[in-house]
Amino acid sequence: MTTPTLEGVTDRQRSLARVEDDMVRIVRSVRAGIVRNATAFCPEVQPSGYSVMTYIAGHHPTPPSAIVAHTGMDKSAVSRQLRILKDLGFVTSSPDPSDKRADLFSPTPEALDRLERLRVEAKAAYADVFEGWADDDLARFAELLTVFTERLEDVR
Repeated sequence: MTTPTLEGVTDRQRSLARVEDDMVRIVRSVRAGIVRNATAFCPEVQPSGYSVMTYIAGHHPTPPSAIVAHTGMDKSAVSRQLRILKDLGFVTSSPDPSDKRADLFSPTPEALDRLERLRVEAKAAYADVFEGWADDDLARFAELLTVFTERLEDVR
């Protein structure tokens, strides 16, 4: 409904403001979660390195250019994080068969084990968050969140 309230703000505008406020809270929570996960993964891995690591784990072997495209990080920052991850024994590199000047990166078994432990913990945390929600409400929330995320990606 878009009828103006006494303050001249419509219900829709008020709802949009609530969404904006809650998105700020979600982003803060996600950022804090990434910092916690990076530290839990390995105290020497920065949050940006953790983001690189999770991308490699899901898309390997992968060239640095794909990591740059996915994360939006600067090429030099990705190179630095790859070097750190490799030095810590979390990724391996091999020559790219299509471009001998470039390397492809893959996770080590140790890295995959650590990420799996974190994934299990994350699933348990989400289960706790949604404890008490009706199945239909959770399904509807998931559906709306997917639509919202897709539209948000289209806007960018």
